[in-house]
Amino acid sequence: MTKRRARKRPVDPKPASEPKPDLNPPADPPADPPTDPPADSEQKAKVPDAAPIANAARPPDIPSSVTDRLNRLPSLSRILSVVMLLLGIVAVGALFYRVMAGFFVPLFLSALLVVIFHPVYDWIYTRIGNRRRTAAVATTFLILTLVLMPIIVVLSVATSQFTSMVSQMNFRDIETALDRAREQVGISLPHAEKFRRLDQLTDAISASSLNDEQRAKLDSDTPLSEFIQVLSSFEQRSDNRELVEAELNEAENLIVFLQQEVDGPVTANAAATVAIDRLEELRRSLAPTKHGPLDLLLPEPSEGVEEQEEVVDQLTADEQFHQKSVIASAAIRSWMKILLGGSFRSQVKLVANPSAEDFKKLLVRARETLQPRFVSLTSATGSYFLQILIGMVVLVISVYFFLVDGAAMIRTLMRLSPLDDNYERRLLLEFDRTSRAVVLASALSALIQGILAGIGFWTLGFESVVLLFLATTLMALVPFLGAASVWVPATLWLGLVEQQWMEAGALAIYGVVIISSIDNVIKVYVLQGRSQLHPLFALLSVLGGVKVFGPIGILVGPMVVVFLQTLLEILNHELEQREEVGTSPASHGLETDR
Repeated sequence: MTKRRARKRPVDPKPASEPKPDLNPPADPPADPPTDPPADSEQKAKVPDAAPIANAARPPDIPSSVTDRLNRLPSLSRILSVVMLLLGIVAVGALFYRVMAGFFVPLFLSALLVVIFHPVYDWIYTRIGNRRRTAAVATTFLILTLVLMPIIVVLSVATSQFTSMVSQMNFRDIETALDRAREQVGISLPHAEKFRRLDQLTDAISASSLNDEQRAKLDSDTPLSEFIQVLSSFEQRSDNRELVEAELNEAENLIVFLQQEVDGPVTANAAATVAIDRLEELRRSLAPTKHGPLDLLLPEPSEGVEEQEEVVDQLTADEQFHQKSVIASAAIRSWMKILLGGSFRSQVKLVANPSAEDFKKLLVRARETLQPRFVSLTSATGSYFLQILIGMVVLVISVYFFLVDGAAMIRTLMRLSPLDDNYERRLLLEFDRTSRAVVLASALSALIQGILAGIGFWTLGFESVVLLFLATTLMALVPFLGAASVWVPATLWLGLVEQQWMEAGALAIYGVVIISSIDNVIKVYVLQGRSQLHPLFALLSVLGGVKVFGPIGILVGPMVVVFLQTLLEILNHELEQREEVGTSPASHGLETDR
């Protein structure tokens, strides 16, 4: 038999909320103090409106938001401290600018070189085991060898060639070259000296008449002193009858000679006949007047207006002479225009064929203008050489330290700058992009154009090839002008002066197809679709940069324009963000809840 176990009944646990029995019974609550109801009722009856009076005497409550704002305002001492700190920063910053302004060019060039050669520095840095200083030294030596030393050598050779070319320049050689050029262009003027002499005689003949201002003075209202002055000058020009007659004879002989010697249109013969007839009429009017010298005709100061009008009437014959002189001079100029091929062409021929004396005067004037500058340059050669040497040393040292500590410098500037870090990174990105666009695209393109042009100049036998290479490289940096501003004049020199038309044509084709076209290929390859400046802004930035910063302005000007464009884009981005925040749905919801 199995023993049957009794099943245990589960015992319900005691609920936790059941209070334990208190063995000590609670004491009786204390009795309330006795109150006097009649006294209390009397007090309430005496002051029935105490609460409204107290509420009226208490000041109104200040909102907590206003209190928080007032507590957040800085104290006056704090404000003064910040103001003094800002003034100190401005003063020290001005002194810092004056100290560092003299080294702007080497520092800027060093920054450009570091940006361009930083990939080379990174490659060397990884190859030599991540040693920064060794990689910086190697990169600096590479920059010095590939960039700075060739520039110094090219400048020295170009200066030497320019000095030699100026010293070998002769006045007769220049005049001969100009004669050849004028013949090729078609503005050569045979018997140029006689044409210039006839032009001078024509001016002298036309100057024998009174001008409009002097005629206006010969009226009844003119003061007597001015009247006498006009008549005196009138007498000095017209009273020398022999001189005027000699000038008329010389002008007539020149017209006859030039009409026979110079080939011209058929109509020039009739114009020459008219001019000679006008000179004959002018000569016939040279008969002396019956009134005698003008000094005898001048009225006394005591005489009145009637005597003055009588003298004016007596000058009618002289006025007729001067009117005929104007007509004769106009006839001579009309004949010269017809003979020389028209009004514009005649003026060009007269201007393009100056006399030897005028040309020498022009050279002397140019030398007098340029000589003081060359004298100051030669006298300050030592100081210029010292400045260049100091600038080169600063450039090399700056390149080294920018390569070593450039990243740390940028982080420090970003930490101290109040500008947002994203904007600072964008400015740095634009500096890197613009540096590569300006230097790698523009400078590299200009260098290759200069090399190609130098090869062409050397092949065609030009002297001073290094000077022409330097000029082509520099002009290639200027938009709209480019290398064509050098090889086009060289082409004209070969054709017009040297009479080498085959070589001139070859140089023109080479310049159009090779030299000037390589610019587009290099810029497209280097920029790789990145945005660049508009051609108008590029030209103005280069010209303005050269005017403000000197030769370095070719690089600085475009970068200033790009930085301004970047800052304006940042400002536009900020304004757009504010507009988006102001028009967002959350802001509208807050306004409706309010």
